[in-house]
Amino acid sequence: MISTLEPAAAEREIAEIVRAELLLGSEREIPLDLPLGELGLGLDSLALVNLLTAIEASFGVELSDEIWIARGPLSIQDLAEIVRNTAPRLAPVDAVEPERQLLQSRMERLERKLQRRGAVGRAAWAAVRAAAPMQRFLFARTRHLLLERRLDEDSSTELAPPPGIELRTLANEERPGLADLWPPVHARRMQRIFEKEVAGGAIALVACEGARVVGLDLVSRRGGLDVEVKSPRSCFGYFLAEARAARGRGIGLALTAYSFAVARERGWIRQFAHVWEGNSAMLAAATQLLGFRIVGHARRTHVAGITRWSWKLGETQGSGPRLVL
Repeated sequence: MISTLEPAAAEREIAEIVRAELLLGSEREIPLDLPLGELGLGLDSLALVNLLTAIEASFGVELSDEIWIARGPLSIQDLAEIVRNTAPRLAPVDAVEPERQLLQSRMERLERKLQRRGAVGRAAWAAVRAAAPMQRFLFARTRHLLLERRLDEDSSTELAPPPGIELRTLANEERPGLADLWPPVHARRMQRIFEKEVAGGAIALVACEGARVVGLDLVSRRGGLDVEVKSPRSCFGYFLAEARAARGRGIGLALTAYSFAVARERGWIRQFAHVWEGNSAMLAAATQLLGFRIVGHARRTHVAGITRWSWKLGETQGSGPRLVL
């Protein structure tokens, strides 16, 4: 045992961190043995990142983001055990800028960094924007975790949207406003992809704040993009997007949970998804809050406009131009 801290003391301290960081000081009871996603805390992916940071600061340890997916759903008791078995940090680590956690892609982070450098930075960003499509076309390789959410089990995930947010299917007249969901460098391409997916049968679900669409999610029985669903009574959830100004409020997770209800209404018993392995915040939210479990892994290689997948799903392995779930 690395730490001499008593289990009960560690659990109490983590419970107080949850209370202070996520419940705004509420005195409500917090069961120590329930998975975080079952506490009804209204957590989102950013909240999980903040919770991990606060625990590290309080106990003087450094925890890997992989703890969210290495052991399945975690409770406060589990977090206390992990802390007690982690060596103290020898040197302080710089705090993570909260705003940075809200930027969902490397291109967005690079844009913000270059835009702060005046005219030279803006010129560099223009060059990057021009080169990025060609780079993606020539070569890209990414690894993904394959996730499954059972929809026919007793447990259900209900994440209420923030006040003022309505979840529903997309109305045709709202389509032009979807471009605001993506950075300008991606907007035109993403709008084209969206139109193609909906034409192919995908159901478009949106989060609206007044007349403005601030979140989008697609669900399809057939699959989407370069994914094909062959498992019976199953669907694929994908293309989740949030307007930049709306991030960090749990809108995307509430929209994903809403997609479970939409899928159940159609008689589907499971929803598949895949997440890039570097998106630790989304992986944490999917496994800890949304009830997904990891059922496989895949690698996507894109060379000169040609996509090739290789994957392992349970005991099944395969490869081809489309990921088969």
